[in-house]
Amino acid sequence: MESEDYKPDYKDKSSTLQDRPSIDSLHRIIEDQIADEKFDEIRETLKTLHPAEIADLMSGFGALKKNIVFDLVPREIQHEVLIELEESDQEDLLERMSEEEIGDILENLDSDDAADVAALLDEPVRSRVLESTADEDRKEVEHLLGYDEESAGGLMSLEMVTVPDHASVNEAIKAVRYAREKVGIDDIHYVYMVDDDLRLLGGVTILDLLLADRNRPVHELKYKDLITIPSGLDQEEVAQRFQRYDLISAPVVNDKGQLVGRITIDDIVDVIQDEAQEDIGYLGGTGEEEVGERNILKASSLRLPWLLVSFVGELMNVFLIARYEMTLANLIIIAFFIPIIIAVAGNVGIQSSTIVIRGLASGEIPLHHTFRRVLREVLVGTLNGTIIALALGIVIFFWKQEVRISIAVGASMICVVIIAAITGSLTPILLKKTKQDPAHACGPFITVTNDVIGLAIYMFITTSILLQ
Repeated sequence: MESEDYKPDYKDKSSTLQDRPSIDSLHRIIEDQIADEKFDEIRETLKTLHPAEIADLMSGFGALKKNIVFDLVPREIQHEVLIELEESDQEDLLERMSEEEIGDILENLDSDDAADVAALLDEPVRSRVLESTADEDRKEVEHLLGYDEESAGGLMSLEMVTVPDHASVNEAIKAVRYAREKVGIDDIHYVYMVDDDLRLLGGVTILDLLLADRNRPVHELKYKDLITIPSGLDQEEVAQRFQRYDLISAPVVNDKGQLVGRITIDDIVDVIQDEAQEDIGYLGGTGEEEVGERNILKASSLRLPWLLVSFVGELMNVFLIARYEMTLANLIIIAFFIPIIIAVAGNVGIQSSTIVIRGLASGEIPLHHTFRRVLREVLVGTLNGTIIALALGIVIFFWKQEVRISIAVGASMICVVIIAAITGSLTPILLKKTKQDPAHACGPFITVTNDVIGLAIYMFITTSILLQ
């Protein structure tokens, strides 16, 4: 969809990035220029910056100054700046744009980026904007919007170079030249060979094309180990394939083996970053909240469910402790160790779940190795729990000179830690097997689960031993 020939000044600068002011320095400079209404100077500064640098610069401003800076960005690269921004900032900018301006943005973006931006629009606005765009561009965006946004189909772009299987090397090179000069594709890694039904027959690298005899049939250069990506594959698994096979680009095929698009490494970098941020969010109980989120109600709605999970879980602990009220009255000493039991269990559960989630995300833990992984976490948890239990038992013995209390609390610690390790390692695996995000097992969920189970086990074991 990209067709502009504009070359921003930043591409022609001989100075290195090290010679440029830092983003923080530019932020202060432009903030002063906005205050002094020196808009021409801001315009000239922005012409020297890469779109990604402009996006970084804008992220440090409030809404009003962000809008001012974006309006001063050369129109020819506004689409590049927009796609570099956080989703919440993109939504804010799109809300204040006219439908004509949004249409211009979409026409200048690659198909995958255009689909991502279109997905942010309200349905009525999206329909009107797409109706006003060229038929080919509209069909591309609508086609991509039909895929799950977190699948290979939702990641792929439609810009690629294809030739018939019987084409010559010379014809393939001409196809590459046309795609670069006329279509505007600037990251061509493979030329794909297809039959009349668009079924993928193979691919050839650009380097092999350049080194081959011009009259040689292109199918003789077919890359033997071409890795294909099913269009319905989840984006995490797509990222794993790119990592496993060191890919920089890969073709996407549908159930019939037809070539429907391609995914490039820049898309995968975004996936890895998004998944990492999402996992960190679940670990801390903030869900999918973005760092730049300014809507207080939206931020609250994303955090509140996790707080409610913690609230309900700890409320269960209250009722559990109340059930042992008479026991605690007679054996007040066992109440002293409730915080340490709960804390250790929570930490063990988080450690186990974090390791398993990281392994599932990177592909280092295959689902068919479930038992082996859970057993490993249980053994590690048992070892650590035993060491902590021995240390705690020794402290109790020298403090109270009570062997039975030392045994009761130490045995409880070991059992609680073992259960925490099982819960922490098994929950992400079960979620993965049921096609859920394993990251949901992190943070508050595991902590609260282990708090309730751990406290129940502790109270049961200590009272069973000490009240005999």
